[in-house]
Amino acid sequence: MLVPLTGGASRISVFGIIGGSNIYRVNALTGDPNHFGVMLAVPLLALTPVYLRLPRRHRLKWPLAAVLAFLLLVDIATFSRSGGVGLIAGALVLVVPYRRFFRSKQFLVPLGALAVVLLGVLYTHSHFFETFLGQRFSTNGRSTSAHFAVYDFIGQILHMHPLLGLGNNNFAVYYEFVTGKANFGAHSYWVAVVVESGLLGLVLWILFLRYVFVRLLAARRLGRLLDRLGDAEGPHVRPLAYGLTAALVGTIAANFFYLTMQFYYFYAFLAFALALPVVFGARARE
Repeated sequence: MLVPLTGGASRISVFGIIGGSNIYRVNALTGDPNHFGVMLAVPLLALTPVYLRLPRRHRLKWPLAAVLAFLLLVDIATFSRSGGVGLIAGALVLVVPYRRFFRSKQFLVPLGALAVVLLGVLYTHSHFFETFLGQRFSTNGRSTSAHFAVYDFIGQILHMHPLLGLGNNNFAVYYEFVTGKANFGAHSYWVAVVVESGLLGLVLWILFLRYVFVRLLAARRLGRLLDRLGDAEGPHVRPLAYGLTAALVGTIAANFFYLTMQFYYFYAFLAFALALPVVFGARARE
C-alpha cells in the first residue's frame, strides 16, 4: 500500500496561534488526515517484519526499506495522534519477537536517515512546530474533548438499550440534539459499536476478532513448520503473520479514538489475514 504524498492535503487553523497561518496535513485520497494516519499503520506494521527477515542481499531489501521510510514520513505528515497510538501499540507486539533486529543496521540506518530529514525540517521551522505540536498534544483542545466526551454516551445507552443499542448508523441521529450536527460520528469505533449494537454486538465483534487472532496464530505456527521443512516461502510466512497481528492490534488501538474499522480497507485487510494460513497451508501438505 503506497499512497502518494501529493494525493491531497487537509487545511486546518491552529486557533490563530501562529498569526493566522495554516497547516497542511497529508490525507491522500481519504479526505481526512486522521483516517489516513490510522490506515498507514497497516502496511508499516505488516511489512516491517518481512523487511527485517529478508536476507541482506535480497533484491527487495533496500527498495522495501525505502518504501517503509517513505510511508513513515507520510504518516508523520498526517499529524494524526490516533495514527501514532496505532503505530506504538502495533510496535509493542513486535518488540519481543524482533528485539534483536531493532538494534541492527538494517533497522537503524533507514530510521536514522529519516530522523536526519525530520530534524532538518524541525530546525528550519522550529517555532512553527513548537506551537503546532503543543496544540496537537494538548488535552484541553476542542478536538481532544470530542474524542473523550463520546464515552459518556455509553452509560446512557446501556441503561436504556443494553442488549441491542440504538441500531446501526443511529448514533448521529439520536445525538443530533446534543451535537447540533446531523452527521456527527462517534469519534470512536468502539463507542459506535456499543451505542449502535449494544452489548450483544460488542461481544460478537470481540469473538470475531478473537477468531482472526487465532487464525494469525495458526499462520505463525505454519511458518515455523515450513521453515523446518525447508520450504522456500517458509521464512516469509511467519514474519508476515507477526506483521499482520501487529497491524490488527494497532488498528484496534487507534480506533478507540477514531473510526476506520468500518471502512472497506479494513475488511480487505481481514481477508488477507484470514487467507494467509489457507494459502500457505497447502504447501505444508505437499
